[in-house]
Amino acid sequence: MKTSLFTLILIATDLFLSAQAGINQFDANGKKHGKWIVYWDANWKKTDSVNAVYVRYDFFHHGQNLQPMGPCGGKGYKLEVRPRSTETIGKAVVLDGEYNWYDDKGRLKFILEINKGEFVKYTGYRSNGTLDQVFDYKKHYLDDQPHSWTVISYDKNGNQESVGYAGVVSGEKATRGRD
Repeated sequence: MKTSLFTLILIATDLFLSAQAGINQFDANGKKHGKWIVYWDANWKKTDSVNAVYVRYDFFHHGQNLQPMGPCGGKGYKLEVRPRSTETIGKAVVLDGEYNWYDDKGRLKFILEINKGEFVKYTGYRSNGTLDQVFDYKKHYLDDQPHSWTVISYDKNGNQESVGYAGVVSGEKATRGRD
């Protein structure tokens, strides 16, 4: 019985570690590379796993953060959440859903769409309510560069100004206009 229980624990531990493989890894030069877990407190500021309320993933390319997200909101900002699930890592809830941030005057400032901890889309608005910028993390350059994304910029009237891409293209960090 003890041997069976010990074997079951070893198998479960191995499965857990296999599932976590490839997360929080370093390259040969000791720089963050690949998918990393980032912990957030109740105010959406980075914290450690002990004080975390939320968790999401960041992607790094040889030390360069590809999808940085600073503290969200500001003084007087309000958050409207449309969650899809309540999956957790430890006690922290994995961000999954649509997160609408409003300024102190009730104006929509930006929308974060996150799927199981990974960014899907960022949509930013100006104070007059017009679109400012969209980062679409699911529309990749040439449809085959997985760590690239489409960037759409709008003028002050909300008219599309430019479409480009950012991220890693053919293994190199890049930010360029679309060819």
